[in-house]
Amino acid sequence: MDRQAHHCTSIQKASNFVRRLMRRLVREMRRLTRYRAMVRTTFTSVVPHGKLHQYFFNQNYTVHAGQHDVYDVLAVHVLAHRFDLLGSGWVKVRHGMVCRGIEGHLYHSGPALQADTKGRWLQGRINRANLKESQRIWSLVESSYTPIDWQLDFKSGYRWSEKVWHLDIAYTKGPGVDIKVPWELARLQHLPWLGLMLYQSSKSGSTALVYMQEFRNQILDFISNNPPGFGVNWRCTMDVAIRAANMLLAYDIFRAGGTVFDYEFDDVFTRSIRDHGRHIVSNLEWHEQTRNNHYLANIAGLAFISAYLPRSAETDTWLAFSTQELVREVGHQFNADGTNFESSVCYHRLSAEMVLYATALLSNLPTEKNEALVSYDPKILKTKPKLDAAPVDVYPVPGGEHATPFPAWYWERLEKMGEFTLHLTKPKGLATQFGDNDSGRFFKLGIAIHEYAPDEVVSRDVNSAKCDPISSILYLDEADLDHRHLVAGINTFFKRNDLENFAPSDIGAGLVSELAGGIQVASYHGASHGSASNKVRVGSDENWNELLCRFSVLPQESRCTTEYSIDCLDLRYGLELFGYPDFGAYVFRTARLFLAVRCGKVGSGGLGGHAHLDQLTLELVIDGKSLVSDPGTYLYTPLPQRRNAYRSSHAHFVPHLPDREPGDLTRNIFLLDGRVDGECLYFGPRGFAGRHYGFGEAIYRLVAIEKNRIVVHDFSESGEVLDDSAPEKLPFSPGYGKQNCYQIA
Repeated sequence: MDRQAHHCTSIQKASNFVRRLMRRLVREMRRLTRYRAMVRTTFTSVVPHGKLHQYFFNQNYTVHAGQHDVYDVLAVHVLAHRFDLLGSGWVKVRHGMVCRGIEGHLYHSGPALQADTKGRWLQGRINRANLKESQRIWSLVESSYTPIDWQLDFKSGYRWSEKVWHLDIAYTKGPGVDIKVPWELARLQHLPWLGLMLYQSSKSGSTALVYMQEFRNQILDFISNNPPGFGVNWRCTMDVAIRAANMLLAYDIFRAGGTVFDYEFDDVFTRSIRDHGRHIVSNLEWHEQTRNNHYLANIAGLAFISAYLPRSAETDTWLAFSTQELVREVGHQFNADGTNFESSVCYHRLSAEMVLYATALLSNLPTEKNEALVSYDPKILKTKPKLDAAPVDVYPVPGGEHATPFPAWYWERLEKMGEFTLHLTKPKGLATQFGDNDSGRFFKLGIAIHEYAPDEVVSRDVNSAKCDPISSILYLDEADLDHRHLVAGINTFFKRNDLENFAPSDIGAGLVSELAGGIQVASYHGASHGSASNKVRVGSDENWNELLCRFSVLPQESRCTTEYSIDCLDLRYGLELFGYPDFGAYVFRTARLFLAVRCGKVGSGGLGGHAHLDQLTLELVIDGKSLVSDPGTYLYTPLPQRRNAYRSSHAHFVPHLPDREPGDLTRNIFLLDGRVDGECLYFGPRGFAGRHYGFGEAIYRLVAIEKNRIVVHDFSESGEVLDDSAPEKLPFSPGYGKQNCYQIA
């Protein structure tokens, strides 16, 4: 035994030594990479040979009549450098601006500046090795243009530095500071709006030169002030990928509208796209166990970059790799029922958008790009995971003759992504808010807007004021919980009447259709009615009656009942059930009732990064009136205490024990520790029953659907005293950074 113990100890010491050695090697490699970035320019020196490919060809991008004014207003805001992001309200973003702060936390953003045409103002801001090229690029900007401060958290006022290497930038820098704010602005999701409005203006015969000039100036402004690998906007690879995709989408829309850019701009733009691709490949957010929507964004963005850039040995491998990984990640990050594995309805929207647009693009590649998928050299690409040596497989589209890199199960899963959004949307068009909501999007097309007249008093955010006064322009607020655009986009492939009635085609769907070449895919359930989720049932009447019996014999302190009565005809008439056990959502719908129950895994492979302590909660709407709803998310890193307040079980309508949580919120704001998975025991026409073991002993909830009432029974068989008080009342947050907003069923 002593010899065995000594042998095990020796192995353990050797293993620890290897781990320490590897960590040291990684640190040394990082120092070397940083040193190289400091002493020589990180800008690509040679423009890729050939032109960017084109995927849009002057098709009908007409913004629907009801949306034209919305896009017009959005474009006007963009022209004035006003942005409404993550609950900021409409703010004009500029150097030296005075910010509003977050809950009393306010930082000085730095002095105002006067930008000169030769870029002397960049001295001291850009690192020495990149300064000359940054100044050259800035010199291409029109003299009347005022630069945007891309490094600024324009909510709190904290500012990062353009000359700091991206891996040296910390995610958190103090209370109220939110790194997501500059990231969100630098996604450049507002630029396609300018392209769309140029197209509208050119069709009406009015001048549209101002939109093209603004697009050109903002791109040059961003590239000159954000050298590759430096500053806050290269810290997160996900945002780098989303930015590149939006740059390309906007550029292509402009070309479809007849815009021809000057050679100098095209040179800078194309080289920047390649810089984005190289950065993504060198900084993939891949991990065998913990990868999530970030890595999916890396892949989707790289797909756009490699599909647009001219062919080369390098870009061929990028295209093959992104195609290979997109298929794998749909299989990994989306469950068989079409739901996203992170157990968040809003992150389902974000990830499904990435899949939708990347799928459309890769389904309709030109001949030479398809040739790249079979003639690449995998040894060129030094990534983890590795690129397969075998050519990318192609499959016939279900029900059609077109061939794509996507097998039949992939198309089925894409269709189910749309069904899930349909079924989890409440009667007035807003999605159920289970799990986190960071308002994340891949492209902001087909956006839904709440419109307010200038004289209306709108309480949108406890920290916000109205934007700079603009006569005769509506104040617009994005409806973050309206996910119908996703369904409209997905339905361009399947042409289902139920999806079309729920989400009519919009501008985003039109762009998806053209990207995909208008291909049609047979629905996975063929000519039958209903979806797979409609057939899900759990338990039997015997199970239901047994649970009711167990509830009835318990002492009063171990059980409680909440009732929602309604004076109406039978609430159950036309009842439909939709079950998503992989996600952990169970839905009941009639013409008068919407009831969704959360019960399942915490997601993300058990880490619960975007889940809340909301097991057995529900959202309830009767006759258009919201009776029970989730409070939302509000913020992440700026105020961890607020983050945990919105994640807490005490903020949700769930069975809970006094002063206790069913999971540990203290270790990490993106981690849920403890036995917080839920288990469905009954799902059928009688209602729902489930339990979880987050408190150690089982806690049960029964939701009975009766003729004119919904009855919720909670109980603990262990004798634990249930807290029957109402959930903590938090300001409703329908989107990241927003509080005290409208609350619509």
